[in-house]
Amino acid sequence: MAERLLKCPVCEQYGHKDKMIREEDKRYYHVEYCHDRYLRDKEATRIENQQWDELYQYIIKLHDIIVLPKGNITRLKDLRAGFDTKSGKRERRWRNGPDFGLMLEAYKLAEDSIKWCIVNKLDGSNDTRAINYGISIMIDKLNEAFAGRKSKQQQKEQFEKTKVTDQDKTISSNINKNKNNKIDEMDISAFL
Repeated sequence: MAERLLKCPVCEQYGHKDKMIREEDKRYYHVEYCHDRYLRDKEATRIENQQWDELYQYIIKLHDIIVLPKGNITRLKDLRAGFDTKSGKRERRWRNGPDFGLMLEAYKLAEDSIKWCIVNKLDGSNDTRAINYGISIMIDKLNEAFAGRKSKQQQKEQFEKTKVTDQDKTISSNINKNKNNKIDEMDISAFL
């Protein structure tokens, strides 16, 4: 009897069971490329879920509510997904917009403005309208948060470069000291 071929969910191709890996989702993935891609996607999803949880808890605490309304959740998820315009139509994308971590950073930048607006403009309300107002203020701060993230990344890279060059300098200075010591040992003027 012929062996049944299994379909890989990543590449949609069929393969033999002995050349595939079974994962906890009870599906089989090709060993070479597909399994690595599955693991990368799984890790990215885990990070995204963690960032979403942090953002959700922050918004709940900021607006002093128990549950975030579904309309606000949809707006945040749509912002994360991002949109493209093709043939004059808006198409929803997947993970094309700003990530939830960046939204959280923008919220933290806009926190004082949002609190002031809740108290003074919205009379302390915490309904969908008030939360949408806060989301709009956060969206205005996204570019500032992104610039801050890029600046931190550049500082980190510059620190790493400086660290590497300092190590290179100490190594080269140690080598030069060793060379100088050898020259001094051979110098006859020290004996005169």
